[in-house]
Amino acid sequence: MRYRLARFWFLALTGLAAAPAAAPAQAPLFAYAPGTQHYRLTTSVHRNQIQGGGRAPFEFDATTTQLITLAIERQSADTLRLTITIDSVAVSSTLDAPMPNTNRFVGTKITGLISPTGQIYAFDPPAGNTDPQLAALYAAFRRFLVSFPPRPLTVGTSWADTTIDHVQRNGFDVAIRNIGTTTVAGDTTVNGTRAWRIVRHAEIAQQGEKNENGYPIQLLGEGTVNGVHLVSSTGVYLGSQSTQRFNLTMTMKDSEGAPINETIKSTVERVQ
Repeated sequence: MRYRLARFWFLALTGLAAAPAAAPAQAPLFAYAPGTQHYRLTTSVHRNQIQGGGRAPFEFDATTTQLITLAIERQSADTLRLTITIDSVAVSSTLDAPMPNTNRFVGTKITGLISPTGQIYAFDPPAGNTDPQLAALYAAFRRFLVSFPPRPLTVGTSWADTTIDHVQRNGFDVAIRNIGTTTVAGDTTVNGTRAWRIVRHAEIAQQGEKNENGYPIQLLGEGTVNGVHLVSSTGVYLGSQSTQRFNLTMTMKDSEGAPINETIKSTVERVQ
């Protein structure tokens, strides 16, 4: 016993005694930073619809380019106000039809409340809204930002989620079920800014119905979405690229369905 005590004091006095192990550093919680950012959104749609009677498929391409301003303001410790302003909209298409008038959208603001990690608290048109195009804007931007779980993140962290949305689309009342998996795939650098590379895959099923000239028309569809998002470690959304592929079928009573294949490619670029 005396030998052990003597050895302990010798090691302690000479600095050779084992020090307690340092606690491992905890991975940080992600939080979006308050501030204002500007983005360019480019969306290209390719649509192909089979037609009966030996007719050629109905096929067209359309591209929409938008400039938006995104503002995040802190409302409380656990709530951020998100405001998206449409600064400009341009549409081009191979479809032989007049282009829609997009001037009415310029200056439109859509707002909502989110958590610091991007979880949506409220993001819907004002009560009593009867403008289907305003409702479509809310639906389109509802998941503009990546939503993170409220826990520390490291490379390899993965999480799953399921959402069901109800939207108006081309006269259809559509229910869309989205089952997604999101993964922090790695670290990267964007214009000198350290960022996370976020990969998301989702399986989508949609079902809708409308009446046309007194006849019900049903819409059924399924597809996938694959995207890569970039988010800085300081809480700024830096952009994304994604591809959506859908197989849709519209059917009327006593008629065969009209298959539709649709591919949507989207790019979001942060504009300095």
